[in-house]
Amino acid sequence: MRAGDPFFAIWKILAVQASVVIALPALLLVVFGWLEARSGLFGGLIGLIPNAYLALRIAATKGKTAKVIVRAFYSGESIKIIITAGLFIFVFQLPNILYGPLFAVFIAVIFVFWFALLFSRTESE
Repeated sequence: MRAGDPFFAIWKILAVQASVVIALPALLLVVFGWLEARSGLFGGLIGLIPNAYLALRIAATKGKTAKVIVRAFYSGESIKIIITAGLFIFVFQLPNILYGPLFAVFIAVIFVFWFALLFSRTESE
């Protein structure tokens, strides 16, 4: 996989998201404690796991027709939303979950996409 490959950006974003999932709970552990770090880790994983699923789903369409790619994207996005909801439901059943750190790290993982769009270069640059 090389920098010119369009799928390279997907894997790069996932790597940054994984870094956020590791770094923010580690920071929460140092500053606040185990419960905050655990909740933050769950929030980060809730953001990362469905995105990794969608990335794998899209990567599997490499070299396929546009119709297949679009169908995979829409069905993959739908399943991603279902996975996200399922993970939230699962985590909400666990004892001692702190919602602040959970949602803070979840949102930070999601923001990686937005920052990637802000800092990405266009073909004309």
